[in-house]
Amino acid sequence: MALLAHNTYRWALLRNTWLLNILIGHRKSTNVDVIDSFISELVENKALKWKVINDNKQQSIHPRKNFESREADPVRNSSHFRLTQIYDDLTANPIVINIDSLEQHHVDNLVETAIKEGNKKDVVLLFDQMNEYRKIPSQAVLNMMLEFLANNSDRLKLKQLIDLCREVTPSFVTSSSNLVHYNGLLLWKSGNSFQSLTCFKEALTNCTSETKVIINRLLMEIVDETIGKKSEAVLLAVIEMGEFCMQELKDEFLLCYSWEKSFRSQWYSDQEVAKQLFDKHSQLREAISRRLVKICFEYLQEFKIEQVYQLMELFLKHEMLPQCRQVLIRLFEYQYWRRDLRACSEIMQNSIELDIPLPDQCNRKLLNLLLGDVCLKPRSHSSDTTEKAKLKANIYELKF
Repeated sequence: MALLAHNTYRWALLRNTWLLNILIGHRKSTNVDVIDSFISELVENKALKWKVINDNKQQSIHPRKNFESREADPVRNSSHFRLTQIYDDLTANPIVINIDSLEQHHVDNLVETAIKEGNKKDVVLLFDQMNEYRKIPSQAVLNMMLEFLANNSDRLKLKQLIDLCREVTPSFVTSSSNLVHYNGLLLWKSGNSFQSLTCFKEALTNCTSETKVIINRLLMEIVDETIGKKSEAVLLAVIEMGEFCMQELKDEFLLCYSWEKSFRSQWYSDQEVAKQLFDKHSQLREAISRRLVKICFEYLQEFKIEQVYQLMELFLKHEMLPQCRQVLIRLFEYQYWRRDLRACSEIMQNSIELDIPLPDQCNRKLLNLLLGDVCLKPRSHSSDTTEKAKLKANIYELKF
């Protein structure tokens, strides 16, 4: 009897142990599947961005350093398995790819992606390979890379890249004013404003139309960083350069952009500089007249009515009545859109006092505001028939 009870107990114990092993094995396999899926997803995401994990070459360069870092890191020595550690290892390491066997459009994609992401480490690693294999991307991407290095004030890398361009594509350097404007941008970012403008002036003196577009875009950024942020001396230096471009190079773009930003500024000193420029240069007044409709639209879109009136005062000062008429029409249309009867009446009164006639359409719109929309709307045929139906007399049949 005792032997039977012992066998029964032993069989129950074996059965429970077998079930426990099955459950534990299933749980382990589930965990392993989840981990494998997580790791595969991370690797695929990296592959979609034209990136790969730094290969064994990077580890062979600093083997001792990697070994010491592993010893110093208690997380790596621990037998504990952590998913966050895998994610950090996949994302924190510098990414590099061997560009020697790649075609130029693949190199363009790599460099452009790294620049758009603002990943300076990847840009430097790609540049090191470009320097090693004497291989460069296309001209458009090359301009992006030069601008990126200049904005980051990396003087050494910028000089090395310019030297590489001189060696590989000397025609590109020659047609791009020897890339002096990127040295000017680097000097500007480093705080040497006056030397920077000298470099830009040198670049603009002898440049192609394509290069001038790039230089003007860089100068727009310089003007944006100057107005209301830097000293008045720097602003005057930028305006001097704009005057040089307009008088010597017959290009009023920089001066017009500087005037517009100064006129928009919240600082009184900047606005005074803009008014002095307007009074000084007739070419500037003509250039602003050509862009007058767009300028008024931008001001009114931002509800800056006072600046529109100030602009009209500048044109009135020089008796430029056609331009004043354009400003008055834009102001009237804006106030009519707001359904402001008083403001529209004042604009019409100003046009009469200044002897600047407005179109007949403005008179009709003013009358529309005075009498209301219903009075001036054309009567439709359907409304006429309904009114006639209402006014139609009832017919009675008389019986005698």
